[in-house]
Amino acid sequence: MKLTREQTRTLAAAVGLDIPDADLENVTLRTSALLASMARMETELGAEMDAVEPLPPVFPREDFA
Repeated sequence: MKLTREQTRTLAAAVGLDIPDADLENVTLRTSALLASMARMETELGAEMDAVEPLPPVFPREDFA
């Protein structure tokens, strides 16, 4: 999936991020590459991925040092 700069800006705004203009092209390229990789994984593993319940990310509130 190839995103436009405006699509990237819209996605970022949806989660409260403001991407500086100087970084927007780099973020757009990287996000497009990530989405393309995810689409390939879905194509290759689709049925297997559907058989597993997704787990939400858990962020511990304590330091593990």
